[in-house]
Amino acid sequence: METTTSTTSSSKRLISALVFVVLGVAIVGVVGFTLHTLSADPQKPLYATKSADTIEIDGKSYPKASAVLGVYPDKATAAKYGFTANRHDYVQYGPSTHLVLPAHTYVTITIHAYDSGEHLNNPYFGKVVGTIGGTINVDGVDVNNIPSDNVEHTFTLHGIPSTSQDPLFVNVPLPQVKQDDKGNNIPTNDPGTQGAGHTVTFSFLTGSAGDYVWNCEYPCGDGTYAKFGAAMSAYGYMSGKVTVA
Repeated sequence: METTTSTTSSSKRLISALVFVVLGVAIVGVVGFTLHTLSADPQKPLYATKSADTIEIDGKSYPKASAVLGVYPDKATAAKYGFTANRHDYVQYGPSTHLVLPAHTYVTITIHAYDSGEHLNNPYFGKVVGTIGGTINVDGVDVNNIPSDNVEHTFTLHGIPSTSQDPLFVNVPLPQVKQDDKGNNIPTNDPGTQGAGHTVTFSFLTGSAGDYVWNCEYPCGDGTYAKFGAAMSAYGYMSGKVTVA
């Protein structure tokens, strides 16, 4: 009788151990799937278009590539210009927040900006940094800064200092679309957006392959976290990745 009881107890312990292992594997799988889902690109990566042209800078020749982005105040405006990927009705960049750029290349990015704005927390981000010539072109005019009370958003590209990849820092402030006293946008003089926004173009050089991030430094989220909640903290809206490959 004791042998039967002992055998039964051993079987129960074995079954319990197997159940524990199966549950553990399931939990790890669910957590892994959740983290993968949260970290996955919310849109397809945007690959820069390579050009057959080259440019010589400081005696060295670089191939050219370009990409076009837009920044929109809400889903409706984004949809108007063909971008419908995001779920929340937030301010957003599009068509993708993951840029893939070729290494050792003269990259030109054009941003069509359709939003209004208020005031930067830090006036430093009103300065143009890291572009060729230290300038950006706004509606056909080269400038090296935007007043801190006239910025709608920024495109700020950077990486963690590392010995494994080249440093890269670019800061581009985008001028706001002015509004009247009723909150309606005042038409601009920019033909690139048909008077609905501003066209900002800038160029910079990429180095060797590496992984970088970009974000907006203008507090354009909701009222939480000093306006750094909502769109500012949700991946795929006002921040993203840059892969140099």
